[in-house]
Amino acid sequence: METDLLTLFKDPATIETLSETARFQAGLITTILGMGITFVVLIVLMFVISLFERFSGPDEPKPTSKGKPAPKAKPAVEKAEGQSALRTDDGLVAAIAASIAMVLGTPAGNFRIRDIRRVADTLPVWHRAGISDQMQTRI
Repeated sequence: METDLLTLFKDPATIETLSETARFQAGLITTILGMGITFVVLIVLMFVISLFERFSGPDEPKPTSKGKPAPKAKPAVEKAEGQSALRTDDGLVAAIAASIAMVLGTPAGNFRIRDIRRVADTLPVWHRAGISDQMQTRI
């Protein structure tokens, strides 16, 4: 009877001739069938994504020149909103120079930091929170 209702349900002219119970049954069957297919496809996608994660391998820190893994970076301390001027003390310049040298793979004496300027932060709060969350999960 279910397949008969579905074939009748295809034709809009015959829908009007069906009783209320038959319309309700055909609509219910169609809804359950659509939701079932959706959930099956979502489960298959979840399985495929878990396979990608399994084959990509774990994230390992890159070893330094001595063969030891690089130390994890500590999160930066944010300044209060009232402190808009950026002090250029020697510790900050040394930290930035060391970071650049590590990324470029060259000694810090090969380049010179001339100016340090704070960039205006125009990002929405939710965007900064997302970036912070991504950075903290990668450490």
